[in-house]
Amino acid sequence: MICFERVRYLREEHDMTQLQIAKMLGVDKSTYSAWERGRDLFPLKRLLQLSNYYHVSIDYITNQSNERTYPDLKKDINPELLKNRIKEIRKENGYTQTKLADQLNTTHSAISTYENGHLIMPLILLYQMASLFEVSIDYFLGRTNHKAKEKETTLT
Repeated sequence: MICFERVRYLREEHDMTQLQIAKMLGVDKSTYSAWERGRDLFPLKRLLQLSNYYHVSIDYITNQSNERTYPDLKKDINPELLKNRIKEIRKENGYTQTKLADQLNTTHSAISTYENGHLIMPLILLYQMASLFEVSIDYFLGRTNHKAKEKETTLT
């Protein structure tokens, strides 16, 4: 499951209330509250809005990276890069569409649809794919050319 604890942290860091952020996103406070508490999953569109508002990467918000941002971070999703990068990473790792679909608990036709650019892959599948292949969500989305997910280091 995706961890959204940083969403609350970022909101509090900016001295904002849930109601203020909900209004900024154009949603009801209860909807935003459910997202922030992890009861419901953020839609990619809304997470992108938050990322841009706070000037941080989606990788940072979803706890995929400790880097707050990337030097080349773009504000928008690049659908053309997204479809190409899904296919590129799948093939680099020796996965067929069927094998990837099985790993992500979806269908072969869904993977084909995302790779052909007919639909944008939902956040949960992007998150799972990024975790599986240790690749940045923002890279998949075409928001950065920073491909590898930051490896967490332990202090001794």
